[in-house]
Amino acid sequence: MADVDTADYPSLGRLALLNLQLGVQARRVHALVAAELDEVERLFRAVAACDWDAVLQLSETLAGEANQHADAAVVRSAKKVCDALRRHPASGMARRAVRELLNACRAAKLGGSQA
Repeated sequence: MADVDTADYPSLGRLALLNLQLGVQARRVHALVAAELDEVERLFRAVAACDWDAVLQLSETLAGEANQHADAAVVRSAKKVCDALRRHPASGMARRAVRELLNACRAAKLGGSQA
């Protein structure tokens, strides 16, 4: 019987290790999404209360999460909110930026829950 060349195929032991690593990565992603969701919940409540100082502070927090795990659309939208609130607090431009940020957060949550 000829030997089968398995160099291109992972062994069962290697598959188990890869499965374990994938599980760890998935838990990390879920934890990051949950942490971001907490910030988003506070942001939503601040918007509902028209507490623009709190909206600015929370947006700065979300904008500062420009790391490899943060959603780029959320960071970009949070920066727009910060700029809009610094220039024209409680203006229509700021409200549109906040709406865009909340939509980006919602999209990130939906995308993260599928991971």
